[in-house]
Amino acid sequence: MSIGSHGIRDTTANTSESRPPELLCDRAVRLVRETVDDADADGAVVALSGGVDSATTAAVAVEALGADNVYTLALPTAETRDEDTDDAREWATTLGVDHATAPLAPAVDVFRRHLAPRIAPAGDEYAAGNLAARLRMAAAYFVANATNRLVVGTANRTERLLGYYTKYGDGGVDLLPLGEYDKGEVRTLAAHLGVPEQIREKAPTAGFWDGQTDEADLGATYATLDRVVDALDAGERGVRPPAAVVDRLDADPATVAEQAARMHRTAHKRTRPSAPPRPLRVLDGGDGLVTGGERVGHVADDLTSFVRERVETAGARRVVVRLSGDVGSSVVAALAADALGPERVYGLHLPCHKTSRLDRPDPAVIADDLGIEFDRVNVRPLVVEMESALPHEVTERAGVRELANLVSRVRMACAYYVANTETDLVLGTTDRTDLQLGRVTKFGDEAVDLRPLGGLYRTEVAALGRHLDLPDSVVEQSADVGATVGAEPDAEMDIERSAATVDGVLEGLVDRDIGITRTAAAQGVDPVVVRRCAQAHVRSQHKRSTPPTTADRPDPGPFHELELKFETGE
Repeated sequence: MSIGSHGIRDTTANTSESRPPELLCDRAVRLVRETVDDADADGAVVALSGGVDSATTAAVAVEALGADNVYTLALPTAETRDEDTDDAREWATTLGVDHATAPLAPAVDVFRRHLAPRIAPAGDEYAAGNLAARLRMAAAYFVANATNRLVVGTANRTERLLGYYTKYGDGGVDLLPLGEYDKGEVRTLAAHLGVPEQIREKAPTAGFWDGQTDEADLGATYATLDRVVDALDAGERGVRPPAAVVDRLDADPATVAEQAARMHRTAHKRTRPSAPPRPLRVLDGGDGLVTGGERVGHVADDLTSFVRERVETAGARRVVVRLSGDVGSSVVAALAADALGPERVYGLHLPCHKTSRLDRPDPAVIADDLGIEFDRVNVRPLVVEMESALPHEVTERAGVRELANLVSRVRMACAYYVANTETDLVLGTTDRTDLQLGRVTKFGDEAVDLRPLGGLYRTEVAALGRHLDLPDSVVEQSADVGATVGAEPDAEMDIERSAATVDGVLEGLVDRDIGITRTAAAQGVDPVVVRRCAQAHVRSQHKRSTPPTTADRPDPGPFHELELKFETGE
């Protein structure tokens, strides 16, 4: 029997000894294979850091898909050790996968010199480290989107439950094959898969600065953390009381309490952004969409209270709203100003000439009308630097969609740099229509802390904008948008419909769950249009879900998903 670094005795067998590596490998391989198959993807992208988690993940992906279908990336910054980049490259060679090194140090430098002084001059090493992690995510997804692959995450269970990762950075992935394995189990699996000892025994680090280690940050060794986290985790019931764990493990109370507090504090990283439910309280007395009358005022009151309560509960100083001139961001900024006062709302406009909408009202005018602080910074230099760092054979294949997704993720990283520097929350501006149809960039514009409009369809947001006395130029641009349904490459529609029609279809499919045929009849719409909405909704489910792990159980899904499977004979 030995004593852990913080007084926790190793009196019970390590979890890694209770599950053989063959079982760990089989479950992880099955998750990768099934998730890639279900997505009809062509393979996987794994970001290699030179550490044991990413090396093991890449090996699992190769076991599942074959080396030809796995692409690995090393994405070093100035803080990355050369030996880690070398180890990543050598392990990729051993696995026989395509590999590229895309140095992100120049992109981070462009951000620090040209953007940070404008939007958050007080940014520290933590904010910079989180920015780098989010740029790595954006780079990995650019490659994945351009090559029809999924991004496979590398986090283990211990760091996942402790929240020891960057929200929408290394936590921004499609699946987590190691997400239910603690660090000890990952090392056991790594040895089973032939990961070299020099990688397995490295001191784990987030690489935010020279000399940083996970264990120093967390205040205990992983051997200790594995056992404490396993004892504290109560699954869907949350975190067990520290006192019960102390008695069970004969543990140092301060250590257990510290890790329990960390698990509570980082719970937001493991869930989707908070949003008011639908139906809203005021919808109980009525049917269909809220597009006028007193009910719109009640909705405004509810959303104002939602923002105020969530911001105060989080202890945030203020909120960041990415203003674009559209009705959604304008409504959110107005609600936030009413809820918190204009002085606690920061409007941020991040144009990029390649993708910016020139037909929208100037966000600066909207911010001025609301009396909120506002900055406009062009992110194109950062986007260009990111593109130049990425593999040429990938950027050649990328189209407008992939570039737009990259820009969206870069904007998200910039907004969170501000939030992390100033202890702010990022408010989302996406409405329920776009969320349910998947017309969002995964870990881009949908990556936020709070989603005030998550329960309102587009026509309802326009009605709310009129109630809030926003200019007609803002409200009318989106009241009848007629946007093409479907955000995935194969989901484009040749039929455009009014926002009210699409919203009514979604209300039937998603909220009332009455299926394709009954929704078409209720809305008086061609079943073909309803079916396409249903397909877009099902296809984009991954954008509304947390990354699956080996512990997840299949969700039966809505009725229209069963209808679509029946039609295709699946």
